[in-house]
Amino acid sequence: MKNRWAHIEIEENEVVVTGTFDLHSRHGRRFFQSVLGGKHLDDGWRIPRRGRRMQDLVVRINNFLETERFSLSHGDLAAKGVELALERRRSLERARAEAKSWKEGRSTIDNERVAAQLECLGWRPERRLHPHQLRNVCHALAAANQANFSVPGAGKTVTALATGLLHLNAATIDALLVVGPLASFEPWERETTAAVGTLIRPIRVRGTSRSRRQTYEDASQGDLLLLSYAMAASDRLAILAMCERLDMMLIVDESHRIKRFRGGVWAPALTEIAELARVRMILTGTPMPNSPRDLYSQINVLWPNGLLTGSRSEFASHVDQSLSVVRSSIEPFTTRTAKSELGLPPYRIQRHNVHMTGTQADIYQLIRNRLRDQLEDAGTWKDKLDALRRARPIRLLQAAANPDLLNHPDDYYRLPRVPPTNPTLMERLIRFASNERPAKYNAAIMIVQDLIEEGEKVVCWSNFIRNLDSFNELLRGELGIPVFQVDGRVPAADDPLQDRFGGGVSEDDTRERRIEQFLCTVGPAALVTNPATSSESISLHRACHNAIYLDRTYDAALFFQSIDRIHRLGLPDNAEVNIHILRATLDDDDTIDHLVDASLRSKQKAMEELLGGAEIHPLQQDVTNPEGSSADLEQLIRYLVGEEVDDES
Repeated sequence: MKNRWAHIEIEENEVVVTGTFDLHSRHGRRFFQSVLGGKHLDDGWRIPRRGRRMQDLVVRINNFLETERFSLSHGDLAAKGVELALERRRSLERARAEAKSWKEGRSTIDNERVAAQLECLGWRPERRLHPHQLRNVCHALAAANQANFSVPGAGKTVTALATGLLHLNAATIDALLVVGPLASFEPWERETTAAVGTLIRPIRVRGTSRSRRQTYEDASQGDLLLLSYAMAASDRLAILAMCERLDMMLIVDESHRIKRFRGGVWAPALTEIAELARVRMILTGTPMPNSPRDLYSQINVLWPNGLLTGSRSEFASHVDQSLSVVRSSIEPFTTRTAKSELGLPPYRIQRHNVHMTGTQADIYQLIRNRLRDQLEDAGTWKDKLDALRRARPIRLLQAAANPDLLNHPDDYYRLPRVPPTNPTLMERLIRFASNERPAKYNAAIMIVQDLIEEGEKVVCWSNFIRNLDSFNELLRGELGIPVFQVDGRVPAADDPLQDRFGGGVSEDDTRERRIEQFLCTVGPAALVTNPATSSESISLHRACHNAIYLDRTYDAALFFQSIDRIHRLGLPDNAEVNIHILRATLDDDDTIDHLVDASLRSKQKAMEELLGGAEIHPLQQDVTNPEGSSADLEQLIRYLVGEEVDDES
């Protein structure tokens, strides 16, 4: 093969490649002209930056030419870019080798040594780490950058704190930067104070853009900054400046929230911040809520510049063709604690069949008949599924829970009030609220009364905001116990929207404050909330071990995450966790509540298989759609037309 050579030079906003005639081969033309948009030169190509990072463009050209077996030389700027990329690759390989060595039991990093070191540094004995948590800390130290995919409730926050403390002591980092949902801030603050006292100082990044910028400028040794995804994207430049000044450990909590494979602003901002972070960690119990592609943005935060993932198109091809290869590539950097390792006592589910009568029974039948009518003109099975989706079967769930919901729009589910097309239905809806109480309310009140007598607290869940309002009023009026309500209308303490109108919100009226008041109330109390607001990043297990579900949708992920709020690591030894599920019945026959129940139990098996194992897998079915998957809707169609449907009792 004749000698091929090329020289790579950066000239302002362009990369100039010169060399032998082989640069103009068919393969070369396709790459430089078609792929990169380069302009032809007599002895090479001139490639514009076009919004790309110059370093990435140089490395891409360098890699192509190396693959084509060119002998290469570089100008000074191009050489720096290539050398930096090579050092990142060497860093990745060093971390991979160390992580593999640890997983094979050949590392000097072990639980006993790490536990002793934490004790010497001032880690408080009352927050002594469990064996699986120590194991995850050891792995984090070996892997350099770790993806902790342990199940909800396994203690990922405290594991990350311990890792951060060890890095601070080793002078690997100066401070920590935690990016997560607003609801995660209070647990981070509480765990930090409980575990290390003042060794690490949690600081919420809050206020106006000017005050936030000042917080970044004032950050110093031992600080732990807490900010939301939206704030990280908005304050990107100020954060990058801080990362230039300080060695930071970046922790992305509930990292599945940046899962979007294409588009979005959170993931690109976090990836850019991650490039300047000294240590990186991502935390989530559900890394692939929809598909294996959900891993792309998360892993790019862990190892930026596509070091582990390759390009977006390459990653998509890999996960579609062989997920096992992708898992094998990222496995050295991942750790996972299965649910079975937590040693939790099983929770007890009690199902209560609640008989609808009177106007509520009439309304449920009228809504059911409306949905059935939507199916009559549909020919094929696909047509029936499409017709049912358009008819919004969630209306049946509303009728079974509280028919008054149909009188009002629901912004969360984008439901208008029921249109006045049926005089009989409208007449019953108009008089329902003033003449009758939902059947489930009566059943729930009886359960709460029993819990009050036992001095217990209870969390009451509903997916419908108006249902929370009315049940809250009922509890206060009839039982006279303290009731705390948390939903999307109650601001988090650091909601970035609060500053748009000036003054912020009162710290006495935030989600965190209400939850803490509920937990600290002496004696019986109730928390009334919805899974969309409170199913992540809050812990109720310190004081509450009872839950009542006024209604449930087909969203299995939210349902089981909500159970994890009271069934998680740290339960008192004698605690019994009781889950009360209310299912409406009609003339002793099953309703949509029973279909939802059967669907959730089926999905539970799939999720337990996923969460119970040490390996990460994508869910093989749609578990997040509140109105049901195609399989769920098929069962609903059979129910509507009077066929037998599967229902595990």
